[in-house]
Amino acid sequence: MFAERGFAGTSLRDVSAAIGISMSSLIHHFGSKERLYGAVLERLAASLEAYVKAAHADEPQSVADMLDAFCDWAFDHEHYAQLLLRELMENRVRAQAARKWHLAQIIGSYVGQIQRGQADGSVRPFDAEMFVFYVTGAITHFAAAAPTVQRMLGMASFDETVERFRRTLRETTFAMLRGCGPGSDVEVISARPPSDGPSS
Repeated sequence: MFAERGFAGTSLRDVSAAIGISMSSLIHHFGSKERLYGAVLERLAASLEAYVKAAHADEPQSVADMLDAFCDWAFDHEHYAQLLLRELMENRVRAQAARKWHLAQIIGSYVGQIQRGQADGSVRPFDAEMFVFYVTGAITHFAAAAPTVQRMLGMASFDETVERFRRTLRETTFAMLRGCGPGSDVEVISARPPSDGPSS
């Protein structure tokens, strides 16, 4: 409900009716809609953390591999990805009073991976924190918009649309981390031949 209607559009009455318990029981367990919503965000963060840890299971992985894991999470948990996108867009007012940032540790994992590379010279210097927010926003937005993107671009299948996004994400990530130019190990792949002119 939070994913589909947002925080403001979901009431405790709606939730209690959907799960078949009384309002008083729901309030007894959570106290308020804010605390219930916080519990949902905490579960969301825990599910994403499992994917981030899996990316490091055997050996140190690149930032691109971590972002691949984020993509896996977004498409395995579409409601969570939709909720995260809503949270990024709709939390402007509530952010002022927020006491806990449930995704801060995971964001920190991505930032730390980049900064370690910057410290040893394998990653070029840039604002790691802003890059991570930019890319995570792009992934959550695409996860929500993928069916629309498929239709707009006339892609043959949903899987092809997602793979095209993943490829572009990796190319963009490597270009940002290492630079793209002569001597770069980034291979830029054009998904479609260039157009002869502007489309109508």
